Amino acid sequence: MDYFTSESAVRERFHLPDEDSIPDSLIALSIGDAHRTILRFLEPGVDTGDPPHDVARGEALLAGAHLFRALAAREAFDQQRRVMGRQRIEESARFRSLRETAATAEAEAWVVLAPFLGVGTRRAPAGVTDTKPVLGKEGR
Repeated sequence: MDYFTSESAVRERFHLPDEDSIPDSLIALSIGDAHRTILRFLEPGVDTGDPPHDVARGEALLAGAHLFRALAAREAFDQQRRVMGRQRIEESARFRSLRETAATAEAEAWVVLAPFLGVGTRRAPAGVTDTKPVLGKEGR
């Protein structure tokens, strides 16, 4: 399957030169997940053979979001509370930072991709329904 972005584009966008702590295979999985997600919402008229630059950029951002969520999951799994005498070593803020980075990247990805998405894919802010009495009769 031909993706819109590449491993090197994701590494460059998020400044991830370290291949030891972030393996190529994890980035490849993140790109694949992002690609499948984008294809579900992409407007039928968008050329996927030679996609616009912003589609490739959006995929790199969305792949980064998937990658940072995976790194956050690993961080959460690896964190342990330790007690040494009267001193506690608490979890680091790294998990939260990774999740926030993922959320920021995903939000930016959808903004970049918005012009290329189908009309029905935009998220509605909220749905409003008519007021209905919950307890007893109306008008009491």
